[in-house]
Amino acid sequence: MFKKILVPLDLTDKHRPALGKAADLARHCCSTVTLLHVIEVIPGLAVEEDKDFYQRIAQKARTHLEASQGFVSRWAVNAQQEIRYGHAAWEIVHYAADTGHDLIILTAPCFDPNQPAVSWGSLSYKVGVLASCPVLLVK
Repeated sequence: MFKKILVPLDLTDKHRPALGKAADLARHCCSTVTLLHVIEVIPGLAVEEDKDFYQRIAQKARTHLEASQGFVSRWAVNAQQEIRYGHAAWEIVHYAADTGHDLIILTAPCFDPNQPAVSWGSLSYKVGVLASCPVLLVK
């Protein structure tokens, strides 16, 4: 079924349900899981211009991805890590397409009918619309 599963993560622990779902699917489908963190590049501040700033963020991301990989590994699933720089939605979609991932699993915000614009502008909505592969949203 799915051979390569991509799980985009920020630096919070709110993604544990998505990680659990990815690990469960990967275990049953003999899939690999890639944990991806995208470091948003600040407009007007290229990575080369403030290497120390971006390196500190990258180190935090590596630490978080290591912990997340440990969580996924409890299911005896092969997992790897990747860090990219750029706009999160575009980087996720392009990375998935360029590397042949056939499923993206990410956390979706709960829809608030009193503030519908918040959900429409979410990362999960953008990835769901732009991705060429299936996207599983976990709430």
